[in-house]
Amino acid sequence: MTITRMTSGSWGKVKAFFDVKVSGITIKGFKLVEAKEGGFFAGNPNYKGNDGEYHDAVFVEKEERVELL
Repeated sequence: MTITRMTSGSWGKVKAFFDVKVSGITIKGFKLVEAKEGGFFAGNPNYKGNDGEYHDAVFVEKEERVELL
């Protein structure tokens, strides 16, 4: 697993957007988010549905998300 692109800034609690390459497949749209309790977590790429809610486009196991940090 490799981070292939990262754009940092400050969009509220979102501190960066990044893409990940896994076994030759690039997944775009991960987010580095500041947690309420302090620290950071990797947010999955998501999309806004017809219902107005955001839904994950990719599901990553907790152990793998920790590896992203």
